[in-house]
Amino acid sequence: MLLSILKIIQAGLFVASYPLIIYFLITHGAAWLGAVFIFGLIAWKIRQRDNWLWWIVGLATTMLLTISLFGVEAIPKLTPLLIHISLFYIFSQSLNNAPLIEQFARLDYPELPPEIEIYCRQLTILWSGFFALNIIGCLWLTFWGKDTWWVLYNSVIIYSLMATLMLGEYIWRHIRFPDLEIPSFSHTIKHIIKNGHTIWGHKTHDSH
Repeated sequence: MLLSILKIIQAGLFVASYPLIIYFLITHGAAWLGAVFIFGLIAWKIRQRDNWLWWIVGLATTMLLTISLFGVEAIPKLTPLLIHISLFYIFSQSLNNAPLIEQFARLDYPELPPEIEIYCRQLTILWSGFFALNIIGCLWLTFWGKDTWWVLYNSVIIYSLMATLMLGEYIWRHIRFPDLEIPSFSHTIKHIIKNGHTIWGHKTHDSH
């Protein structure tokens, strides 16, 4: 479990610092390093797929086409977009069975009342919509926005919006369910970090 938590922390630090690293490379004429890194990372991920060579050829072709149309800096700038697409897929697909928010809620409440289950589904839909809007924003910033706007959005604004949404939901939860014994916000975050890796790990595996 400790190893999983450390992996989550490492991944979080990488995702948070990635836009700053890419912005540094772009402004210093080394965007191609980011493109090579992304190609190598994706190629490493798909190496165990069937017909992996064709996947890599397709990946290389797509990247070269993107570079010819939008420049080499578009490749490393696409990574946040791919992350939001993955999150949108995970949240939205969970609506077909147990909504993702419900699975996290059961970490604190193994037996959920029906009204809480409905609320969790609505909240999962809200987060799906949030990531869908981020997909649109990241897409526009990647191909048509200024580099400064891109790094500001992906390193500051997006996390501010996520924190605002989480805190706003926590406050609304107290208003919506005044009789429900709700753990503190810090306890919920710690509980998700401690035990949520089982849910994320399962979802990530399923998405493959």
